[in-house]
Amino acid sequence: MSFFQSNLSAQLAKNPNFANQLMKVDEVEDFEIFMDENDVSTLNFVNTKNFTPLYESTPAQSIVDAAEHFKMFEQYPYLYMYGLGNGILLKHLLENKNLKRIVVVEPELELAYVVLHMVDFTQEIESGRLVLLSKDEANFPNILTLFQTLEEQRYARVYDIHINTSYYEKIHHEHLQRTNQMFLEALYHAVNSVGNDTKDALIGLKHHISNLPLLLETPPLLELLNKLNTTETAVLVSTGPSLTKQLPLLKKIAPYVRIIAVDASFPVLYKAGITPDVVVSMERVKESARFFEQVPKEGYTDVVTVLSSLQHKDVVCAPKGGTVTMSLRPLGYMIASGPKEWGFLGIGSSAANMAFELIYYSRFKNCILIGQDLAYSEDGSSHAQGHVFGENDVKVKESDVWVKGWGGTKVRTNHNWTMFRNFFEKDLADIKDDMLTINATEGGASILGTRELTFHEAISLCVHKNSTKKTLLLQKMPAKELEICTQNTWANIDAIVVYVKDLLEELKALFLEVAMVCEKLDAGKEVEISHMQALLAHAQKIKARKDEKMYEQVVWHIAQSMMLVQEIDLAPTEVYLPKNEEENVRKIQALMRGYKPWL
Repeated sequence: MSFFQSNLSAQLAKNPNFANQLMKVDEVEDFEIFMDENDVSTLNFVNTKNFTPLYESTPAQSIVDAAEHFKMFEQYPYLYMYGLGNGILLKHLLENKNLKRIVVVEPELELAYVVLHMVDFTQEIESGRLVLLSKDEANFPNILTLFQTLEEQRYARVYDIHINTSYYEKIHHEHLQRTNQMFLEALYHAVNSVGNDTKDALIGLKHHISNLPLLLETPPLLELLNKLNTTETAVLVSTGPSLTKQLPLLKKIAPYVRIIAVDASFPVLYKAGITPDVVVSMERVKESARFFEQVPKEGYTDVVTVLSSLQHKDVVCAPKGGTVTMSLRPLGYMIASGPKEWGFLGIGSSAANMAFELIYYSRFKNCILIGQDLAYSEDGSSHAQGHVFGENDVKVKESDVWVKGWGGTKVRTNHNWTMFRNFFEKDLADIKDDMLTINATEGGASILGTRELTFHEAISLCVHKNSTKKTLLLQKMPAKELEICTQNTWANIDAIVVYVKDLLEELKALFLEVAMVCEKLDAGKEVEISHMQALLAHAQKIKARKDEKMYEQVVWHIAQSMMLVQEIDLAPTEVYLPKNEEENVRKIQALMRGYKPWL
């Protein structure tokens, strides 16, 4: 098997899209190729359109110089590079056992085609140590998948995109800049997605445990998922300023589609004479109760309210009728405690993200988004007319940015809306082959992965009036099953308490020792290197417990917003390569000071 066939086979398993692009290359038209006989390190290319060489000097010497430069990154587990070059520098870098993965964006398909004929990357691609992305794959959803774990996120401060040769800077400058910006946005989203307040996480845990008795009295989520899709199409109703103009059409098609509304849209729909099938709510703040308080009891007829177990008691008690079901969010402590039979919903940051998950898992053929502006309107309003907290609930700020809007316009948005949109785009990339998602907002921000149509066009395409939807009638869990489920859930809670207490005692003891050493260092006193190394080894031992199921699900998921900041601060020191013993001592001392707040 040739190098190309072997590389292609590995790439097909890891990234079929790039592999399929490579298979469409019939011949190399844009490059002249030069190489000394049987010496791939001399492989060079000249772009025949602009006569620019891949390497300006001899390729072999350029690679030697680059390899010398990359010695400073020998402790880095993750590297990011723009351009394959002739492949030899990458092959050299991958010999470093500390390097867990290098991501390479190659904008020249023909160049990649030739290099993969000349250099064998099969093992590196199969193991995931080499990730190859084509020019059009350097988008937010794809790049976000590279930063899903703590191990990947903790090196945020040492991220940089390395340019393989000056050719890429000259010929692909704009795409290089966009790619770098996309990596930064993905990193920012990944880090911010863990939350920014441990106190909020603890409040969520408190609410979750308090709500468990109520949750166990509601129909399980699976009951709703199995009965919801009696129509082909669901309309997800959010409360952006564009919603107002969509209400008359929505009212006309209401009998023929499932209307899934976020909690803030419920009062707006009621005033318009529209009854949603499902209302979704997930915020832990008590103010969300007002959305339910604004709707009278008769407005709840045939409405299913989907709550989350981490919500405030005022919200949980606010619905005045209909059917209430409560699910868990896929947060570690909820997975650990259960009850898993009630299902997990709400991996995103907003009620609309949660509603979209509900629609997808209910196996609808089509999802139409309306009111999903995620941006200010032209007059600066942030919400639809009739919004409980006013049309200008969110005010324009200097930090707001302009992004691509629906239909190719430019609209102004903020950090929170951008995060909500990013969650949509990630989900859309995952489910694009399973459900058609139409953005019929007719305003607001463009959402990558949706098809943009007017609401009228979306209705013509997806809504059929030959049958009407059925009323949702949900059953609770049978008494015998419920008893077993309840016992298991509270047993899980007890196990969590025991685990956390034991870990806390170990952490306290180590923290006191580390704090004592830091006090001595701050006072200019000498501390034996071996003693500091022993304490650091103990800290690493505790950190290694992250692989324990209970640690990952409970400790990390509750404290992650605080702990990730400490991990990000520690990473630059950990990957620094000391030049001599004096620098090594300073590195150890810096790590001691870094682990004090971590503990």
